[in-house]
Amino acid sequence: MSIKKTMSNKLTAGILLLCLLVGLYNNVNAQEWNKSFTAGNYDSSSTLLGGSEVLQLIGHKNRLFASIGYWEDENNTWYGGSNNNSGWGQIIRLDNPNANWQEDLFLGASYLRPEVLKQIIFTKDEFGNLLTAPDTILIAAGYSPNYVTSTVTVKSFVRNDLNGTWGESLITHGSFPAGENYSIRDIEIYTDQQTGLEYVFASVGTQGIYKGKYNPLNTGKITWISTPEYGPVSVRSLGIVEANNTLYFSSGNKLYKRIDGSTPTYSITHDFSDLSTSINSAVGGVRGLTVTNNPSGSNEGLLLMWCPDGQSSGLIYRLEPDDSGGFNRIYETKLSVLVEDYLPGSNANYVLGAYNEFYSYTDPLTSETIQLIGFEVSLSGEGYPTWNGYYKGGLFAKRNSTGQYSIEEINGVIGTNDEALVANRCYVVSPFLNENALYFGGFDPNSNTSTNMAWIYKKDFMMTSIGKFAEHENNYTISPNPTSNYLIIDSKLNESFKYEIVSLIGKVLYSDWCSIGNQFIDVSMLPASIYMIRIGNESFKFIKL
Repeated sequence: MSIKKTMSNKLTAGILLLCLLVGLYNNVNAQEWNKSFTAGNYDSSSTLLGGSEVLQLIGHKNRLFASIGYWEDENNTWYGGSNNNSGWGQIIRLDNPNANWQEDLFLGASYLRPEVLKQIIFTKDEFGNLLTAPDTILIAAGYSPNYVTSTVTVKSFVRNDLNGTWGESLITHGSFPAGENYSIRDIEIYTDQQTGLEYVFASVGTQGIYKGKYNPLNTGKITWISTPEYGPVSVRSLGIVEANNTLYFSSGNKLYKRIDGSTPTYSITHDFSDLSTSINSAVGGVRGLTVTNNPSGSNEGLLLMWCPDGQSSGLIYRLEPDDSGGFNRIYETKLSVLVEDYLPGSNANYVLGAYNEFYSYTDPLTSETIQLIGFEVSLSGEGYPTWNGYYKGGLFAKRNSTGQYSIEEINGVIGTNDEALVANRCYVVSPFLNENALYFGGFDPNSNTSTNMAWIYKKDFMMTSIGKFAEHENNYTISPNPTSNYLIIDSKLNESFKYEIVSLIGKVLYSDWCSIGNQFIDVSMLPASIYMIRIGNESFKFIKL
């Protein structure tokens, strides 16, 4: 046995002994990292699962899906590959934690990336009538340039969960140049508060904001209006969100809001021009636009990362609604400073993050709501391991419920000879019923050759107990599980209790107090998915069919 392992074992034993001596009644929390996906292998159908980056991770109907991009990957014909039937954007699928990843969707030649992968829920038909049951769909989107005709096509792809096929819908098409002009970065469902009509909105590069309606007769489930509702814009939009019954989108240093009605308009609701008037469109300005709780009031606030150009330092701001329909801006943290504290002696020269939203989840060990923000950092000083000037480790920031930040690293501290992780781009709570884990995906080529560099790791939360904590375990049981219509909570305690039903992203959907004894809870209105029910210090996953 190595000296290092012996010292580690002694340290672990010492910590456990100390816990027993002081009579702690809390969990001894073990967290273990495991590799879930390595690019460059083949699935059971002999299909290459390569890629330079994992862009999104989504749990959908008890399965895990990931989007794979091939930017700067030599399997792609643009970067040296010889087979035009591979090396393009893919959606891959994991059916259970012990299974192997499989290709679920090949977007087609010239679709370099699936720039969007998201689960959305339609509740109304195209006329504004409530559906008999909500339709929860998995949607992907991307753009494809044709260098023969100099045209660009933008499409959405929706999965048919009954047969595993995907239907597609045309969002828009146009002429060159392609790139950021057609880069589709976000999709959001929103109901017009004046007309009652439900739309799906998509940000398409500098073309603007497009909308579509639910159409179950279309294999792609959506009929898109081919002209933008708003646009063009000067800088591609990187985020669309709904907060306080209002739709917002970002573009460069501007935040816009939709003014609902039969002839909707848009207005600037917050301007970051005082921070920078010049925005590098490849970087983006406002990134990671995310709805969050507002500590100063009941209305929802917004979180974002400010990254205007190649000198970005990862500034994070919170926007709180003011009394005039706009927002007050509150500084929260600067990631470059956090990185330099985490890597003493280093210089964080450039920080780019918030590739997607600030992801929220409920920590199974503490029941606290945590938000995750992945990023990359250009680093110098002290000889830390780097890849083309970027720190090799996959760093991410954790924001706790009080707005405090800390830094963590994928798979522990990176070693000089370890594979480069560079950028943690996405994260999701495990959709598998009996697994307490978070999945992380990423890598960012940064215009460097990056063949088979995509990765997915998972962080398992394993809970054991010591001392008197065991007396308080399993005070409640829930059944039936899975369920279609109702849950029964069986309480072993002779006291009333409060329960919360929570989505996998940590949003409390419903809460109530229960009296002594067994309780019947109607969950028939919940869309099919996996949820958490939280009672005191205990949390349980359940499947709604």
